[in-house]
Amino acid sequence: MAKPVKTIVLRVLAVVSFLIASIVMFLSNQTVQVQNSIKVKVKYIDWNGFLFCLVVNCIGWLYNGLVMAIPSGSQLWKTVIVLDVIVNILVGTSLGVGWQTYSLIRHGNIYAGCAPLCGITPYFCSKIMGSLITSTIGFVVSFVLIMSTLHVCVDPFLLGDNS
Repeated sequence: MAKPVKTIVLRVLAVVSFLIASIVMFLSNQTVQVQNSIKVKVKYIDWNGFLFCLVVNCIGWLYNGLVMAIPSGSQLWKTVIVLDVIVNILVGTSLGVGWQTYSLIRHGNIYAGCAPLCGITPYFCSKIMGSLITSTIGFVVSFVLIMSTLHVCVDPFLLGDNS
């Protein structure tokens, strides 16, 4: 029994989107000269939310890549749907943290004394935004994959075969 083509395509899309999001997040940094004597260097690692996003995106592409390597008749397929849900919960959580952290560096927080950084470091902010958008696409693809797997595993109307 071969794997369905739509499952392979969705897994490849998930791997690619999580991999691109990881690479872009890892390479996001910028150094700018503010006035004449102050140099500001920002990196993704300066914020725990972005570091969490990077780690979870790496987990996402590694997991989906490993699942594609499982043979069709293996008993491991019984646990894949549960692991898909767990990985998708992790990705969704990291996206929530990542988007909130991005909002903080974009708009700042006067009550916490955090100034907005995107006016000073637009290149860094655009790379972070690109990584979060790509990770969100991977999350949507993973969700569609879970729904299609559930559709195949469980009869959607619980009608069964009456013959």
